[in-house]
Amino acid sequence: MIYSSVIDLIGRTPVVPIHKMASPDGAQVYVKLEGYNPGGSMKDRTAQNIIRHAEMCGDLKPGGVIVESSSGNLAIGLAMIACLKGYKMIAVVDPKINRVNLRILQAYGAEIQMVDKPDENGNFLSARLEIVKRISETMDNVFWPNQYNNPSNPEAHRLGTAREIFNDFGQELDWVVTPVGTAGLSTGCSLGLKELIPHIKVLAVDAVGSVIFGTPPGPRLQVGLGAAVVPGNLQRELFDQVVHVTDRDAFHTTRRLALEEGILAGGSSGAAVHAGLKLANSLPASQKVLVILPDRGERYYDTIFSDSWLQEHDIQLNQEEESDYITQIQF
Repeated sequence: MIYSSVIDLIGRTPVVPIHKMASPDGAQVYVKLEGYNPGGSMKDRTAQNIIRHAEMCGDLKPGGVIVESSSGNLAIGLAMIACLKGYKMIAVVDPKINRVNLRILQAYGAEIQMVDKPDENGNFLSARLEIVKRISETMDNVFWPNQYNNPSNPEAHRLGTAREIFNDFGQELDWVVTPVGTAGLSTGCSLGLKELIPHIKVLAVDAVGSVIFGTPPGPRLQVGLGAAVVPGNLQRELFDQVVHVTDRDAFHTTRRLALEEGILAGGSSGAAVHAGLKLANSLPASQKVLVILPDRGERYYDTIFSDSWLQEHDIQLNQEEESDYITQIQF
């Protein structure tokens, strides 16, 4: 099939069942592979919708500059579209970004601004946002997508991802499991699916050390899952259950996905599958659970799939115990 540009490849990502990792006595588990987007993640959807809306509103003008704070995936999506549309992209990142993402951004012609001063918990979000605001105030014709607070972020998933899921399952889906970072995916998918499948329930997956759902801040190695601030996009009342997953459990499941299912995905995918499998084990075999996997795994060769990196950060994958905890959210 011939397309006019890679932008037209965004969306319509595949769904496959989990075979070896899922218990035959629990619910059926499926995963939606957002890594099949051309930029390698679900953030392509966000980037496309944010840029489209900004152009329509006149916030992004021809020859303009896009500046955003990102752990990598949204910046990649923005940079991919920016180079096709003639915009300059400035990505404000921090040392947690992996080298592959950095090289991809540079390949798309993005300018890199690296922050180096973390907060007391080792997080860099506040420092990144300060640089974004300074650039926005000092340069002309600058557009800041502000992904944590931009309604176009969840809208991309309400109108796109949720409808694709409905087209695949119809009313035959009982739970959807969504990782939470900027809350665009989790909020947008929840809104869209609860309109289309009224009985569906949503499990939100956060990282231990994230403050999104009111838990104490702390250090974390997971990238793209959790946050040091509460996103403006978040609508807590949409979630029926919330799970916080440790780095160890997320990375262990990420590796299992590759070895047992042939699915090479990132750490937020591992966290979501970890939570989704535990949920499925508590449900009858007649039910269906869909887990959304945000990105591909190739960009984590030097981190999650590196034994030396895990040892450096004292992540022991051979431990038997599981250390995540579940918070029942009642709104």
